[in-house]
Amino acid sequence: MKIKFQYIAIIAAFVSASGAYAQKKDENIGTEVVNVVKPYTPTISDAFKVKETPVIEDEDNTQKEKIEYNIFSFPVASTFTPSKGRAAGVDKAKRETLYNNYATLGVGNYGTVNAELFVTENLNRNEYVGGMFRHLSSQGGIDEVALDDKYRKTSLDLTYGNRQKAYSWNADLGFQNQAYNWYGLPLDYQLFDADVIKSIDPKQTYNTFYAGGKIAAEDSFFREASVQYKRFWDAYGSAENRFFVKPSLDIDVMDERIKVDFVADYVGGTLADDTESWSSAKCCISGK
Repeated sequence: MKIKFQYIAIIAAFVSASGAYAQKKDENIGTEVVNVVKPYTPTISDAFKVKETPVIEDEDNTQKEKIEYNIFSFPVASTFTPSKGRAAGVDKAKRETLYNNYATLGVGNYGTVNAELFVTENLNRNEYVGGMFRHLSSQGGIDEVALDDKYRKTSLDLTYGNRQKAYSWNADLGFQNQAYNWYGLPLDYQLFDADVIKSIDPKQTYNTFYAGGKIAAEDSFFREASVQYKRFWDAYGSAENRFFVKPSLDIDVMDERIKVDFVADYVGGTLADDTESWSSAKCCISGK
Protein backbone atom coordinates (compact mmCIF):
# COMPACT_ATOMS: atom_id res chain seq x y z
CA MET A 1 0.00 0.00 0.00
CA LYS A 2 2.92 2.36 0.78
CA ILE A 3 4.30 1.63 -2.70
CA LYS A 4 0.98 2.65 -4.27
CA PHE A 5 0.98 5.97 -2.37
CA GLN A 6 4.59 6.65 -3.39
CA TYR A 7 3.69 5.88 -6.94
CA ILE A 8 0.73 8.20 -6.80
CA ALA A 9 2.91 10.94 -5.25
CA ILE A 10 5.47 10.62 -8.04
CA ILE A 11 2.73 10.83 -10.64
CA ALA A 12 1.23 13.88 -8.93
CA ALA A 13 4.63 15.59 -8.78
CA PHE A 14 5.22 14.78 -12.39
CA VAL A 15 1.80 16.05 -13.35
CA SER A 16 2.35 19.22 -11.38
CA ALA A 17 5.67 19.80 -13.09
CA SER A 18 4.14 19.12 -16.47
CA GLY A 19 1.26 21.43 -15.69
CA ALA A 20 3.57 24.17 -14.64
CA TYR A 21 5.53 23.69 -17.80
CA ALA A 22 2.42 23.46 -19.94
CA GLN A 23 0.93 26.50 -18.26
CA LYS A 24 3.51 28.54 -19.75
CA LYS A 25 2.53 27.34 -23.21
CA ASP A 26 -1.22 26.84 -22.70
CA GLU A 27 -3.43 28.13 -20.00
CA ASN A 28 -5.92 25.20 -20.43
CA ILE A 29 -4.41 22.44 -18.37
CA GLY A 30 -7.27 19.94 -18.91
CA THR A 31 -8.68 17.39 -16.42
CA GLU A 32 -7.29 14.25 -14.82
CA VAL A 33 -9.04 11.38 -12.98
CA VAL A 34 -7.27 10.06 -9.92
CA ASN A 35 -8.49 6.76 -8.33
CA VAL A 36 -7.50 6.26 -4.73
CA VAL A 37 -7.64 2.59 -3.70
CA LYS A 38 -7.77 1.51 -0.06
CA PRO A 39 -8.89 -1.66 1.82
CA TYR A 40 -12.51 -1.94 2.91
CA THR A 41 -13.02 -2.48 6.65
CA PRO A 42 -16.70 -3.17 7.42
CA THR A 43 -18.24 -2.15 10.76
CA ILE A 44 -21.27 -3.36 12.70
CA SER A 45 -23.22 -0.29 11.68
CA ASP A 46 -23.03 -1.44 8.05
CA ALA A 47 -25.30 -4.52 8.84
CA PHE A 48 -28.99 -4.10 9.50
CA LYS A 49 -31.99 -6.38 10.02
CA VAL A 50 -35.08 -6.11 7.93
CA LYS A 51 -37.89 -5.32 10.40
CA GLU A 52 -40.66 -6.53 8.24
CA THR A 53 -42.92 -9.60 8.50
CA PRO A 54 -43.76 -11.12 5.17
CA VAL A 55 -47.43 -11.68 4.43
CA ILE A 56 -48.25 -14.98 2.78
CA GLU A 57 -51.59 -15.31 1.10
CA ASP A 58 -52.16 -19.03 0.71
CA GLU A 59 -55.90 -19.39 1.25
CA ASP A 60 -56.25 -20.79 -2.20
CA ASN A 61 -53.46 -23.26 -1.59
CA THR A 62 -54.95 -24.71 1.68
CA GLN A 63 -58.30 -25.70 0.21
CA LYS A 64 -58.66 -29.45 -0.32
CA GLU A 65 -59.38 -30.52 -3.77
CA LYS A 66 -62.38 -32.80 -4.07
CA ILE A 67 -61.44 -36.08 -5.65
CA GLU A 68 -63.99 -38.52 -6.97
CA TYR A 69 -63.10 -42.19 -7.26
CA ASN A 70 -64.73 -44.55 -9.69
CA ILE A 71 -64.28 -48.28 -9.26
CA PHE A 72 -64.97 -50.57 -12.13
CA SER A 73 -65.90 -53.87 -10.44
CA PHE A 74 -66.61 -57.09 -12.20
CA PRO A 75 -67.15 -60.64 -10.84
CA VAL A 76 -64.23 -63.03 -10.64
CA ALA A 77 -64.80 -66.73 -10.73
CA SER A 78 -63.29 -68.58 -7.75
CA THR A 79 -62.97 -72.27 -7.05
CA PHE A 80 -62.07 -71.80 -3.33
CA THR A 81 -64.33 -73.71 -0.94
CA PRO A 82 -63.82 -73.01 2.81
CA SER A 83 -63.63 -76.07 5.01
CA LYS A 84 -66.00 -76.51 7.93
CA GLY A 85 -64.74 -75.28 11.28
CA ARG A 86 -63.92 -77.77 14.02
CA ALA A 87 -63.59 -77.03 17.72
CA ALA A 88 -60.09 -77.41 19.07
CA GLY A 89 -59.58 -80.28 21.42
CA VAL A 90 -59.20 -79.38 25.09
CA ASP A 91 -57.56 -81.68 27.56
CA LYS A 92 -60.00 -82.07 30.41
CA ALA A 93 -58.61 -82.34 33.89
CA LYS A 94 -59.25 -85.59 35.58
CA ARG A 95 -62.36 -85.33 37.68
CA GLU A 96 -61.67 -85.61 41.37
CA THR A 97 -63.12 -88.71 42.92
CA LEU A 98 -65.40 -88.01 45.83
CA TYR A 99 -66.31 -90.75 48.26
CA ASN A 100 -69.40 -90.89 50.42
CA ASN A 101 -67.61 -92.98 53.03
CA TYR A 102 -64.03 -93.15 54.24
CA ALA A 103 -62.02 -94.60 57.12
CA THR A 104 -58.50 -93.80 58.34
CA LEU A 105 -56.28 -95.47 60.92
CA GLY A 106 -52.92 -94.40 62.31
CA VAL A 107 -50.72 -96.10 64.88
CA GLY A 108 -47.68 -94.62 66.65
CA ASN A 109 -45.33 -95.04 69.58
CA TYR A 110 -46.52 -95.15 73.20
CA GLY A 111 -49.53 -97.12 71.96
CA THR A 112 -51.02 -94.14 70.10
CA VAL A 113 -54.09 -94.82 67.95
CA ASN A 114 -55.69 -92.24 65.63
CA ALA A 115 -58.82 -93.41 63.80
CA GLU A 116 -61.67 -91.78 61.86
CA LEU A 117 -64.79 -93.17 60.21
CA PHE A 118 -67.23 -91.13 58.12
CA VAL A 119 -70.40 -92.62 56.65
CA THR A 120 -73.16 -90.91 54.66
CA GLU A 121 -76.10 -92.45 52.85
CA ASN A 122 -78.96 -91.08 50.77
CA LEU A 123 -82.20 -92.65 51.93
CA ASN A 124 -84.08 -91.29 48.91
CA ARG A 125 -84.06 -88.28 46.64
CA ASN A 126 -84.68 -85.84 49.49
CA GLU A 127 -83.43 -87.51 52.69
CA TYR A 128 -79.94 -88.42 53.85
CA VAL A 129 -78.17 -89.55 57.03
CA GLY A 130 -74.54 -89.29 58.09
CA GLY A 131 -72.23 -90.15 60.94
CA MET A 132 -68.68 -89.34 62.09
CA PHE A 133 -66.62 -91.32 64.59
CA ARG A 134 -63.21 -90.07 65.81
CA HIS A 135 -60.80 -91.54 68.32
CA LEU A 136 -57.33 -90.48 69.51
CA SER A 137 -55.63 -92.22 72.44
CA SER A 138 -52.24 -93.10 73.93
CA GLN A 139 -51.33 -95.75 76.49
CA GLY A 140 -48.56 -93.58 77.94
CA GLY A 141 -45.36 -95.01 79.30
CA ILE A 142 -43.08 -91.97 78.97
CA ASP A 143 -39.75 -92.58 80.76
CA GLU A 144 -39.23 -91.04 84.20
CA VAL A 145 -42.89 -90.04 84.58
CA ALA A 146 -44.07 -90.86 88.08
CA LEU A 147 -47.82 -90.61 87.42
CA ASP A 148 -50.01 -92.23 84.84
CA ASP A 149 -49.78 -90.42 81.47
CA LYS A 150 -52.28 -92.16 79.19
CA TYR A 151 -55.17 -90.22 77.57
CA ARG A 152 -58.04 -90.62 75.13
CA LYS A 153 -60.46 -88.48 73.15
CA THR A 154 -63.50 -90.05 71.48
CA SER A 155 -66.41 -88.35 69.69
CA LEU A 156 -69.48 -89.44 67.77
CA ASP A 157 -71.62 -87.13 65.57
CA LEU A 158 -74.87 -88.04 63.81
CA THR A 159 -76.96 -86.02 61.35
CA TYR A 160 -80.21 -86.36 59.44
CA GLY A 161 -81.19 -84.03 56.59
CA ASN A 162 -84.19 -83.38 54.39
CA ARG A 163 -84.07 -81.29 51.19
CA GLN A 164 -87.24 -79.95 49.63
CA LYS A 165 -87.83 -77.46 46.81
CA ALA A 166 -88.98 -74.64 49.08
CA TYR A 167 -86.93 -75.43 52.17
CA SER A 168 -84.32 -77.75 53.71
CA TRP A 169 -83.52 -78.76 57.27
CA ASN A 170 -81.25 -81.04 59.25
CA ALA A 171 -80.92 -82.29 62.84
CA ASP A 172 -77.61 -83.00 64.63
CA LEU A 173 -76.76 -85.10 67.66
CA GLY A 174 -73.33 -85.66 69.18
CA PHE A 175 -71.33 -86.84 72.19
CA GLN A 176 -67.66 -86.43 73.16
CA ASN A 177 -65.62 -88.01 75.94
CA GLN A 178 -62.11 -86.91 76.96
CA ALA A 179 -59.90 -88.45 79.65
CA TYR A 180 -56.53 -86.99 80.64
CA ASN A 181 -53.99 -87.73 83.34
CA TRP A 182 -52.38 -84.51 84.52
CA TYR A 183 -49.04 -86.00 85.44
CA GLY A 184 -47.13 -82.81 86.18
CA LEU A 185 -45.24 -82.77 89.51
CA PRO A 186 -42.73 -80.34 91.10
CA LEU A 187 -39.09 -80.78 90.12
CA ASP A 188 -38.30 -81.99 93.64
CA TYR A 189 -41.03 -84.62 93.61
CA GLN A 190 -38.37 -87.16 94.68
CA LEU A 191 -38.99 -85.84 98.20
CA PHE A 192 -42.41 -87.49 98.06
CA ASP A 193 -42.50 -91.07 99.21
CA ALA A 194 -44.01 -93.83 97.11
CA ASP A 195 -47.24 -93.90 99.14
CA VAL A 196 -47.88 -90.16 98.51
CA ILE A 197 -47.30 -90.48 94.77
CA LYS A 198 -49.47 -93.59 94.62
CA SER A 199 -52.33 -91.79 96.37
CA ILE A 200 -52.44 -89.02 93.72
CA ASP A 201 -55.23 -89.49 91.19
CA PRO A 202 -54.36 -87.24 88.16
CA LYS A 203 -57.23 -88.43 85.98
CA GLN A 204 -59.85 -85.94 84.78
CA THR A 205 -62.76 -86.74 82.48
CA TYR A 206 -64.72 -84.27 80.34
CA ASN A 207 -68.05 -85.06 78.66
CA THR A 208 -69.94 -82.99 76.10
CA PHE A 209 -73.41 -83.66 74.70
CA TYR A 210 -75.18 -81.52 72.12
CA ALA A 211 -78.37 -81.57 70.06
CA GLY A 212 -79.44 -79.04 67.47
CA GLY A 213 -80.69 -78.33 64.02
CA LYS A 214 -80.89 -75.87 61.17
CA ILE A 215 -83.60 -74.86 58.71
CA ALA A 216 -83.33 -72.72 55.55
CA ALA A 217 -86.05 -71.47 53.20
CA GLU A 218 -86.06 -70.38 49.56
CA ASP A 219 -87.87 -67.31 48.20
CA SER A 220 -89.03 -66.19 51.62
CA PHE A 221 -88.30 -63.33 54.02
CA PHE A 222 -87.32 -66.05 56.52
CA ARG A 223 -83.85 -67.01 55.34
CA GLU A 224 -82.52 -69.49 57.92
CA ALA A 225 -82.40 -70.32 61.61
CA SER A 226 -80.24 -72.52 63.79
CA VAL A 227 -80.75 -73.77 67.34
CA GLN A 228 -78.56 -75.85 69.67
CA TYR A 229 -78.43 -77.13 73.22
CA LYS A 230 -75.08 -78.21 74.69
CA ARG A 231 -74.20 -79.68 78.09
CA PHE A 232 -70.71 -80.10 79.51
CA TRP A 233 -69.68 -81.86 82.73
CA ASP A 234 -66.54 -83.40 84.26
CA ALA A 235 -65.59 -86.07 86.80
CA TYR A 236 -65.51 -83.58 89.71
CA GLY A 237 -69.15 -82.54 89.49
CA SER A 238 -68.79 -79.30 87.51
CA ALA A 239 -71.38 -78.74 84.77
CA GLU A 240 -72.34 -76.13 82.21
CA ASN A 241 -75.39 -75.69 79.98
CA ARG A 242 -75.69 -73.54 76.89
CA PHE A 243 -78.67 -72.82 74.65
CA PHE A 244 -78.75 -70.44 71.68
CA VAL A 245 -81.09 -69.54 68.81
CA LYS A 246 -79.98 -67.64 65.69
CA PRO A 247 -82.73 -66.72 63.18
CA SER A 248 -81.97 -64.61 60.07
CA LEU A 249 -84.47 -62.59 58.04
CA ASP A 250 -84.41 -60.71 54.72
CA ILE A 251 -86.71 -57.67 54.87
CA ASP A 252 -87.49 -55.43 51.88
CA VAL A 253 -87.60 -51.74 52.79
CA MET A 254 -88.05 -49.11 50.04
CA ASP A 255 -86.68 -51.33 47.26
CA GLU A 256 -83.74 -52.30 49.47
CA ARG A 257 -83.19 -55.71 51.02
CA ILE A 258 -81.96 -55.65 54.60
CA LYS A 259 -80.50 -58.72 56.29
CA VAL A 260 -81.43 -58.92 59.97
CA ASP A 261 -79.86 -61.44 62.38
CA PHE A 262 -81.24 -62.23 65.82
CA VAL A 263 -79.15 -63.97 68.47
CA ALA A 264 -80.36 -65.27 71.81
CA ASP A 265 -77.68 -67.02 73.87
CA TYR A 266 -77.84 -68.39 77.43
CA VAL A 267 -74.99 -69.96 79.44
CA GLY A 268 -75.24 -71.26 83.01
CA GLY A 269 -73.34 -73.73 85.16
CA THR A 270 -72.25 -74.93 88.59
CA LEU A 271 -68.96 -75.95 90.16
CA ALA A 272 -68.33 -79.15 92.10
CA ASP A 273 -70.89 -80.00 94.80
CA ASP A 274 -72.98 -76.93 93.85
CA THR A 275 -70.60 -74.68 95.79
CA GLU A 276 -70.86 -71.95 93.18
CA SER A 277 -73.05 -71.30 90.16
CA TRP A 278 -73.19 -68.70 87.41
CA SER A 279 -75.35 -67.82 84.44
CA SER A 280 -75.41 -65.24 81.67
CA ALA A 281 -77.70 -64.41 78.80
CA LYS A 282 -77.48 -62.09 75.83
CA CYS A 283 -79.75 -61.06 73.04
CA CYS A 284 -78.76 -58.91 70.10
CA ILE A 285 -80.00 -57.82 66.70
CA SER A 286 -77.79 -56.87 63.78
CA GLY A 287 -78.57 -55.80 60.26
CA LYS A 288 -76.81 -54.89 57.05
